[in-house]
Amino acid sequence: MKTYHYWLKKLRKRAQPSGTLSQWAELLSQKNEGSAELWREYLQAILDEEERPSLDLILDLDHIAAPAKEESSNDEQISLW
Repeated sequence: MKTYHYWLKKLRKRAQPSGTLSQWAELLSQKNEGSAELWREYLQAILDEEERPSLDLILDLDHIAAPAKEESSNDEQISLW
């Protein structure tokens, strides 16, 4: 389960800033059943390795926790030479 532990380590790092876990919980409560508080407790249990998430939740968390990509402007033209 080396891959799972690597994923969990990255998730913990992304969850470190204050308020991040609450934001994720709010997003998950909007998409799924349950209150934000229940989701926050469940996420904390996952980070503490007391619970194991489903594959669907892992994918949702990857989507939520992924760093935002900077959108490039279509007005900028790349020089070919």
